[in-house]
Amino acid sequence: MALSIMNRILALALFLALTISSRAAALPSGAELKKLSDESLLSFNGAVQKADFTDFYKSTAKLWQKQTTPDKLKKIFQSFIDQKFDMNDVIKKREPTFDPAPVMDADGFLVVSGAYNVGDDSLTFQLHYSNEDGAWKMVGINVHFQNTANKRREVPSEAEVKKLIDTTLLSFNSAVQSGDFAAFYKSLAKLWQEQTTPEYLKTAFQSFIDKKFDIASVVKSRKPSIEHEPGIDSAGMLVVEGSYPIKPDKLTFVLKYLNEDGAWKLGAINVEANKAGEE
Repeated sequence: MALSIMNRILALALFLALTISSRAAALPSGAELKKLSDESLLSFNGAVQKADFTDFYKSTAKLWQKQTTPDKLKKIFQSFIDQKFDMNDVIKKREPTFDPAPVMDADGFLVVSGAYNVGDDSLTFQLHYSNEDGAWKMVGINVHFQNTANKRREVPSEAEVKKLIDTTLLSFNSAVQSGDFAAFYKSLAKLWQEQTTPEYLKTAFQSFIDKKFDIASVVKSRKPSIEHEPGIDSAGMLVVEGSYPIKPDKLTFVLKYLNEDGAWKLGAINVEANKAGEE
């Protein structure tokens, strides 16, 4: 979920494609939420310190257990282990603040977002839970740890942002057209490369391949409209959102970049390319 933007930033986003619905359950109280977040993050931290995710795996929801193994979890979070990431003191010294307020999402999962702040250290998190037999069990975790005293990277110029968008979307489009994500994979941030494979990316974007949606002409001939001013988020990622003013088709995007060795590398992509009238 190692970053070179800031030496002390660690981030991992673990996304689960969950399509089942959980049994309706009331939101936990404030005390229960604190206990949930403390226990989940300390369990995760313990797994990182031991480089052994067996116990952490056993504490997760059966749904997640069916999708992974302790060894797979260790591989996914290897960057945390390599950098000796330890958030034990941060969690035990501070009360978490929950922002935005915990909610039940459309799939019936409890989403708990918040932060622990100790001096210059900031630990932010988003935890997802499923209610199993009356107990909340984790199905997803997203953790960011950074030292806010470190200087943030400056947002690139308008011309640099345009070049990033063009390069990223054309590389993505080439992968879709060829059905081969090997070259696209090589262009990603190392952090994302550690979490995926070219084969997995192809599976994730199979719908683009099946629909034969080619965005090359749009990207090359039109200037994107930036919906929100590009900025650096709390995890040190450059976030670029926009669309191409084409009708009747629709092309929108959200791109996130990590700065590695002075270069912005893609860390996340969300593209919606729909024919008019299609969902």
